Amino acid sequence: MKEQKTNVRFKKIRKLFFRFFLSFIILLLLLGITFSLPVVQTKLAQYFTEKINKQYGTNIYVDQVAVTAFGSVKFKKVLIKDHFKDTLIYAKRINTSILDLNKLTNGVLLFGTLRADELHLDITTYKNEKDTNLDVFIAAFDDGTKSNSKFLLTANNLKVTNSRVVVIDENSKNPVDAKFMNIDATSKNFKIYGPDVTTKITSMSFLDSRGLEIKELITDFAYSKKSILMDALEFKTPYSNFNGSVKLLYKREDFTDFNNKVRFEILTKSATISSSDIFHFYKEVAKNKEFKFKANIKGALNNLFFSNLNIEDKNKTHIIGNVNFKNILTKPGAGLFYMKGSFSKMASSYNELVELLPNFLGKNLPKSIQKLGNIDLAGDIELTKNYINTDFVLNTTLGQVMTTLEMSNIDFIDNAFYKGRI
Repeated sequence: MKEQKTNVRFKKIRKLFFRFFLSFIILLLLLGITFSLPVVQTKLAQYFTEKINKQYGTNIYVDQVAVTAFGSVKFKKVLIKDHFKDTLIYAKRINTSILDLNKLTNGVLLFGTLRADELHLDITTYKNEKDTNLDVFIAAFDDGTKSNSKFLLTANNLKVTNSRVVVIDENSKNPVDAKFMNIDATSKNFKIYGPDVTTKITSMSFLDSRGLEIKELITDFAYSKKSILMDALEFKTPYSNFNGSVKLLYKREDFTDFNNKVRFEILTKSATISSSDIFHFYKEVAKNKEFKFKANIKGALNNLFFSNLNIEDKNKTHIIGNVNFKNILTKPGAGLFYMKGSFSKMASSYNELVELLPNFLGKNLPKSIQKLGNIDLAGDIELTKNYINTDFVLNTTLGQVMTTLEMSNIDFIDNAFYKGRI
């Protein structure tokens, strides 16, 4: 009798468990079907974005959100407008997995793998403004304290495909400062905390609007209000490769005069540089010249100091020394180019120097120098488009020269003036 009662009770419990499990499965299916409805997805998108916009005063819009029961989320047509209601960020699709849904509405975005397709970033400095629209957007999440209320976004893995970045300064005569297209990138440990961004870029390729193609780039990247650091940097183009580190130091307003105010600190461990890549930025060099390069570089682009410079090409041109270049990015013919160098070795020939030096200098070298054959120089040289001051010892095929010489009017070499001692 007791056994029958036990069996009956067991059967009831089994039926209750089966009904509960069946109800739970049906509930999950209903939730899945509900979340897959476009109306529900639109409401979800509006709920999350409206809460973030209200809290931070931003303009973020998402056309549609698809959420699965396993935490995977797909955003379609994400648009972030700047303070002028123009496009700052747009993405056709963003796929991710949210690690903490409760923190999402509080501006804390913790993602697993984050994938973005056709991501467009338009960084603009508007007329009569010092900060970019990206600076203004990031500042909206920064309350100026070190509390946990700062905006936080992390992704264990980040993948960007078929994307572009445009940098525009409406206060400049040439508003488009930079344009990078066809960006494909993957990175690890991506993090935005307030205005600071850090990540390890494991692979990146893109095309610069001026024609430079980066086929592969890896680095440990860090961005803040005062600096950009690319440590353990390696990149390759179809013609060049580089291994070292790059650091940019600046104030926000410095970007309105990038070439003269943003300071670089570049450490080159090893590099092979092609003049074909340099030509995209500086038209005064000849193409198809390849040389091994090593140096420590500091300064703004228009006032660069090269210490421990070592350049060598396959034609036995070899340059060792310390050099200062000024105004290398001014327009050709402006007459502002300046170079001052102290060389322990400068071995080359007339034909090589014509190709190595900027056109306005190389093309004005006296052809009589060609008779000297191979040259090997040690000493100091200061030159511009108009004059050259030298104090060096020069070994040539014909003999040796020791001289302290000043030459002016060298842009019209047949009428040049000479002063000094040989």
